[in-house]
Amino acid sequence: SQRLSAIIKRVASARRFVVVTGAGISVSCGIPDFRSSDGIFRQIQASHGDLVTSGRDLFDASVIFRTSETASIFYRWMTHLRHQCTDAQPGAAHRFIRQLADRGVLLRSYTQNIDGLERKAGLAVWDPYAAKDSSKYVPWRNAQSVPLHGSMDRLVCQLCSSSFAFAEKPGSQANSAGDACPDCTARSDARAAHGRRTLPAGKLRPTVVLYEEPHPHCEDIAKIISHDARALASRRDAKAINVVLVFGTTLKVPGCRQLVRRLATASPGNTVTILVNNEPVCGKSWDGVVDYQVIGSVEDWCSRIEKQWNAQTKITRWTRTRKRADSSGCEDKENASSDKM
Repeated sequence: SQRLSAIIKRVASARRFVVVTGAGISVSCGIPDFRSSDGIFRQIQASHGDLVTSGRDLFDASVIFRTSETASIFYRWMTHLRHQCTDAQPGAAHRFIRQLADRGVLLRSYTQNIDGLERKAGLAVWDPYAAKDSSKYVPWRNAQSVPLHGSMDRLVCQLCSSSFAFAEKPGSQANSAGDACPDCTARSDARAAHGRRTLPAGKLRPTVVLYEEPHPHCEDIAKIISHDARALASRRDAKAINVVLVFGTTLKVPGCRQLVRRLATASPGNTVTILVNNEPVCGKSWDGVVDYQVIGSVEDWCSRIEKQWNAQTKITRWTRTRKRADSSGCEDKENASSDKM
């Protein structure tokens, strides 16, 4: 439609972007979402309905560790999901966000996903568990992507908080979810060697944030969000617009809803907020927050923006070529006039 084309042209000319993404952008990459009819919650319910009342329970910290049986199922599902994430490759939305970064217009990408595809797409990802001398360490100010709910890249001990790489493939020498913590085990073995009482070893779990547990890095993320909200509010160029893109999420998680509201209203006069999802999300509660709701494929939306960028590039090149040609023509006329004199 003409209205959609006008929106796309406006977005393509924006100077600054913030992107908020959900599971919908990774489904085409082979990673199931959580809430759809064939999503992870339904799969868990079908397999373990005798132990959990809903699939969501297996991601609820108050339920998972209640018994060793539910904890064991959680570790198995996390290990299976880790292998799926390892095999998956970035999709159209991930590549689009990388293009924003390459063009120098990406302020930040926030993702609810734990699959790590942003890093595979080449984005600099903030990892609070990375050691400062590690190749994965990225200061938050330099981070292009912020995982809101943690990641499947690492495991953390539930007792001593030591972190380790999460095995990417079955049979790997690296640690898997549910393993005993190597640091706890080493300390206990050292005590036993001196005839002292052994200590318990904590279990390793992925560094993902579960329901009904405090976010271990909420203060750091709040600082990043506040920084970006201030950046959106600063109007160095009155004509430039900010764009907040919300891709592939139903905004069911309260923290994500708050994030979108904060960013969308940071500078209402020059910020356009667009939500793209396969199913309707926004009701009246989003009036004055989300400017446009596009019901459709995120991949198609990204493709249309890229085509508009290409068209603008061709127009810019043609204009520059024409100007050079006109300039050259003027010089030729001036030289001809000089020769006659």
